Amino acid sequence: MAKPQHRTPEYRAAVKHWEGVIARQGATCAEAVCLMPSREIPQGAARSTWHVCHDTSGTVILGPGHWQCNLSEAGKRGHAKQMGRDATRWVL
Repeated sequence: MAKPQHRTPEYRAAVKHWEGVIARQGATCAEAVCLMPSREIPQGAARSTWHVCHDTSGTVILGPGHWQCNLSEAGKRGHAKQMGRDATRWVL
């Protein structure tokens, strides 16, 4: 089952919006740390290759990001939370 932040009307509207933008012109990865050789998400990229990203609080939608970048950030945040550290403050 999807996390609550992925079931909101705002999130669903953001997915629809970015699907259209990426289909027409592509976009730029919104994650603070991009793991890919280029921040670009190419025009027409398959939906499976990008996610709609949230800020570190999980409440503010940032925009599209490569799935690898989004899941890496979420994993780091989840690990920090498990270790009892503040997961909303990243040092870049």
